[in-house]
Amino acid sequence: MPSFVGFVPTPSQHIDAFFELAPVSAEDVVFDLGSGDGRLLFAAIERGAGRAVGVELDASRVSEAREAIGARGLEDRVMVLHADVVDVDLSQASVVLCYLVPKASAELRPKFEAELRPGTRVVMESFPVPGWKPERTVERQYKTFYLYTMPPAAQE
Repeated sequence: MPSFVGFVPTPSQHIDAFFELAPVSAEDVVFDLGSGDGRLLFAAIERGAGRAVGVELDASRVSEAREAIGARGLEDRVMVLHADVVDVDLSQASVVLCYLVPKASAELRPKFEAELRPGTRVVMESFPVPGWKPERTVERQYKTFYLYTMPPAAQE
């Protein structure tokens, strides 16, 4: 999948919205698709996730995130893959976090439906997944966050 958007980090004041919708525990494996500098990965670990995996296309962001992982001593719990999300197996995820434009969400929808296990939670920042009905939403200033639990309900 081509890069649909450059690095647009989630503002720190919006990070809590992901975990309000999808609280994490030690059993959770959190995937952040388009993980950038790793801020959501670190937030997931701080909130109790067992492991966190980032998927990022930009090599400089991957290096930045890996340096931060090492500096925090989290190599055993956090990793960032330098990869295109279409090439990554998502089946181990119990929570998926995304800030993707609608076109990317639409293209990834079949992958999510094929690879994510029942009960996996998907939280989308700003843009809903076309054709899916959100289970719950949270508003943060100018943004909406959407929660789906696999398999998601169809949009009516």
